[in-house]
Amino acid sequence: MISCEKAIDTPFKGANFDQKILDGYFVTSIAFDNIGNAWIGTFKQGLIKYNHDETIVYNSKNSSLPDSSVINDICVDSKNNLWIGCDGLINYDGKSFTCFNTSNSPMPEDYVRSIAIDSEDNVWFTSSRFRQGGVVKFDGKNWSVFTPDNSDLPVNSVRSIAIDRSDKVWIALSEKVGESYLVSYSNNHWKTHTSSDLGFTPYYFGNIQINSQNKVCGAIDYSLSSSLFNNGPQVFIFDGNSSEKLQFDSITNINYITVDNQDNIWCIGYEGYSVYDGQNWIIDNSTFKEVGLFSIEQAKDEKIWIGTGDGIYIND
Repeated sequence: MISCEKAIDTPFKGANFDQKILDGYFVTSIAFDNIGNAWIGTFKQGLIKYNHDETIVYNSKNSSLPDSSVINDICVDSKNNLWIGCDGLINYDGKSFTCFNTSNSPMPEDYVRSIAIDSEDNVWFTSSRFRQGGVVKFDGKNWSVFTPDNSDLPVNSVRSIAIDRSDKVWIALSEKVGESYLVSYSNNHWKTHTSSDLGFTPYYFGNIQINSQNKVCGAIDYSLSSSLFNNGPQVFIFDGNSSEKLQFDSITNINYITVDNQDNIWCIGYEGYSVYDGQNWIIDNSTFKEVGLFSIEQAKDEKIWIGTGDGIYIND
């Protein structure tokens, strides 16, 4: 059953994004470390460390980060090391940057879209393109590369990785429209969750995240469709056996989601955001229409940060 609720085209109550920082920066990813710093990835404008006392931009002038990098994802491990996904995998230990790519590691492709870190600080990341590469695990010394040639991955192109509370690795793959798979990996066992398990055929995956109930929440992206309307779910919640399928309209494309501490699902498309609180949808397609939305995360103080083509907006 698809869950449809009447959407109210007004900002989510209590989520007025009145604070703005980093004017002029095209923000593509946001992460928060364990000591209160925000780490912001940009479109060819470097890596930014931000807190209330300082703002530091790392680029080719003061680091080994190339100015050409588009930072797709950032993860922070338990030791506050940064892992940065761009045209390679970059580690920042607070002192120096180390770049891993196909020239100095076994990773198959110089394109990292998504990163996740398990409870033992193993770094899992995508290293793939269309019909090339797959998923890589790096424990700081050893590399494990998984592709359709040496594993049960059904296709190469990985859209997103998430790790649940039992350290099960969840992988969303979309090789092309209508050829999408949700795969789990645990204790050397692979399982492809079919359309029969999910209750629908995924059109094209956005990203996936894990909620507090250890369920997989994911975005279904229809932006590649030539049709103005879509009839499938925009978001799903999967418990390993069946899905709750969520849809608030038939025209909005959801590219990325984040799940907050209360299990509200925040979704962004290019023109606006929407929030699902477990019962109702509330959407805002007007506030950010002129700048575009590209990332969304919840900070340690529970405020939501939205990364746009012109800085970051923070709710009050």
